Amino acid sequence: MYNKVTMKSAIHDSGAGGIRETLRARIPPSILPYIPLVIIALLLIIKPYYLFPTHGDLDFHLVRAREIMIKPLHGLLWDYLVYHPMGRPLGHPPLLHLILAGLWTLGGVRFAHSFMCILQILLTMFTASWVSSRWYGWRAGLVAGALVLASPRPDTLSVIMPAAYIPVLVVLTVYLLSEDRLSAAVTGTLALWTHFIALITVIPVVLADGVRRNLRVLLLLLPSFILWWAYFLTARGAPSESMSGGYFSIGWFVFLVLLYFGVPGLYLVRNRREFRPLVAYILIVLLAEVLFDDLSRGLQYVALPLAVVGGYTGSRLLENPSWAVRLVTGILIVSSAVVFTEQLLLTDIDWSDIDIPFENRYYPLKEYLDTHTGPHDVVWASNSVADKVAWMTGRRVSNGRYGPPPGFRETPQEVNIYEENGRFVVRDLKNRTVAVINPL
Repeated sequence: MYNKVTMKSAIHDSGAGGIRETLRARIPPSILPYIPLVIIALLLIIKPYYLFPTHGDLDFHLVRAREIMIKPLHGLLWDYLVYHPMGRPLGHPPLLHLILAGLWTLGGVRFAHSFMCILQILLTMFTASWVSSRWYGWRAGLVAGALVLASPRPDTLSVIMPAAYIPVLVVLTVYLLSEDRLSAAVTGTLALWTHFIALITVIPVVLADGVRRNLRVLLLLLPSFILWWAYFLTARGAPSESMSGGYFSIGWFVFLVLLYFGVPGLYLVRNRREFRPLVAYILIVLLAEVLFDDLSRGLQYVALPLAVVGGYTGSRLLENPSWAVRLVTGILIVSSAVVFTEQLLLTDIDWSDIDIPFENRYYPLKEYLDTHTGPHDVVWASNSVADKVAWMTGRRVSNGRYGPPPGFRETPQEVNIYEENGRFVVRDLKNRTVAVINPL
């Protein structure tokens, strides 16, 4: 009864301000920045989109994890299941693939995939809210957690990709440079072992914060930096990335909301220590992706730092005395997460689908190969199924989806797999049909 009377008194004495103060007293400010994170976590539990593979790039990463599971030392340094017999150099440093392989060994491929998908989304949101709230206050953290979902490429946030962890690790490095330089060296090193974009961003970010004050950090980063530059320049000639060629979606319109908050946010923090490192990262990533003709991914990879500083803009606008400004700001913040949350809510995957094998329609092909080939056999497979055959079965494949290394020549095998008219056709060396497999 006392609480009810107190509540009524607060409302009567102070109106809406009293309500705000009462709610603030009941909900600790330390929790408020993570409201978007909690909402998305609940949606991920309700709508498990991650029960099945969802994107072509995922096949590549699952192949790498399978290689590490079979031959850990060989798989850490060489991509050997595809393009048999020569294989190909790594496309990315192997840290994420090593983690994926460990989770796969621990709980199976579906567990590994689901864990990494959820981790990628929640870690990105947590970083946005945590860093922004530490720098600019709890309101900024609350806004940043919603803004980080306003991305032009929602697929790169919801599908396992090493590059999606680079914004997280770079923003954490920038934050830790002023808090704990040893921890900053750790996050920077993790980035260098995760994706080659870190090779052109991490060192410049640290340099932008100051050479003298970060000399020890730079020395700690140097071994990994030299190792992976030497690997890519000798084994691959130069780092390269798959081209997407002008991806466009409604996410571009939502991204304008992030720009609306993020660009002014950069201006507002221009005199703060984090300004130069964040700007250095943003400019380098955008320039690199323009050169790779993949600007959409470049904008995706700068969404997190823009959301962090955009949270500051949003918090300032929410403190504006004009109700119109507050209303428009609130609408824009809520709408920033619409496209991403809509994907979760509208997915046709539900928990009842967990009885369907993770390989989904390709499962009958996996069963056939497990039965009719041995772990040391080599098969040929058409481009559409080559990587899937490799990660599903661990069989070596004499073809692959991506650009083959110099000197590679496809070689027909005793088992040759084609995808024709929605079915999988198996032929022998004389091109005779051995089996026709219907998908699940």
